[in-house]
Amino acid sequence: MLGPEGEAAADAAARTWARAWARRPLADELGFRELVPWRGSSLLWCAEGFLHASTAGPRCARTAELALRLLEATAAEEVDAFGLPASDALLLARASTVCGALFHGRVPDSVRPLAVARRGTPRQGIVRLLSDALAPSVAPPLPAPVAGSGKGGAPIIALVDGEVTRAVLAALLAAVSEELWRPVACVTLDELSRWETRRARRATAEAESLLRDRLESLRGTAGLASSYSHRGVGFADLAAGDLEALLLGHLPAMVRRLEAAVELVGAARAPAVLLAVPGRDERRALLLATAAAGASAVVLRVAAPPAEEPERADGGPRPLAALDWAPGSDPAPVVARLREAARGRVEPG
Repeated sequence: MLGPEGEAAADAAARTWARAWARRPLADELGFRELVPWRGSSLLWCAEGFLHASTAGPRCARTAELALRLLEATAAEEVDAFGLPASDALLLARASTVCGALFHGRVPDSVRPLAVARRGTPRQGIVRLLSDALAPSVAPPLPAPVAGSGKGGAPIIALVDGEVTRAVLAALLAAVSEELWRPVACVTLDELSRWETRRARRATAEAESLLRDRLESLRGTAGLASSYSHRGVGFADLAAGDLEALLLGHLPAMVRRLEAAVELVGAARAPAVLLAVPGRDERRALLLATAAAGASAVVLRVAAPPAEEPERADGGPRPLAALDWAPGSDPAPVVARLREAARGRVEPG
């Protein structure tokens, strides 16, 4: 009945809800964006992709929008519903109340929170102590530079998502080294953990403490509960696992990446970083790290870029440039932007 237009509107409602949620006041008139500061910015920018794609709130907003549109299109005064999942039945019943319709379907007394994708929780206790004690006190040496003419000076660092991307970019990075007469070191996200020095781990632990405090201060508050609604349909109970997944799972993982990258770029005194990382949250974490280490960043979207929302004016850390590049194409635009980025390293404050 709603057709493609209704489905598109429901998808847009999920995106809009996820975007707006972080700006709704949760405590002391502050939104999530202001409650998770780190290195002069907000960790929100490292969580928008996770918030939209992997938490329950946007899914609930989408279902609520579908239910409301159906009720509005039919001008229903009474609603019968059978065979729906418990969470959908609950949202339809609440949408019926908002629209002034009598809901006859069976509404469960309680519904388990919807599943949320989780990254590993931070290590605690003796495991954490041993791991931190064994961390290097200084950054390890860079990997061997890619083949090229670059002989000396501070290196350009390429951060890539994996070995496949490193292989795809080999010729481009060699051209960058030759044209800029600088060594180019390529590091994958998996290799980045080598730069989790004691300093980086202390900083990560500080961030984790901040995030745990935020969870405890927000859990069960009226502001948090009221933020989980869409057009009058509430779903705080269905999205009860979202905040913990954000604050104890996803964001600590982003901070670990960020602090390791600060160590890598800062120790190398790299003036410029080439980022070929498709994941928006990880890319933004690395952009924060690059700026914190006093370097400039150029984002490279290899081949067909993944479909994602366009960057907004208030969309967090920005690179000097973002370029699309296909294997075998002219390296000159990438070289030009990296030359511009490498002109002056800014010492971190």
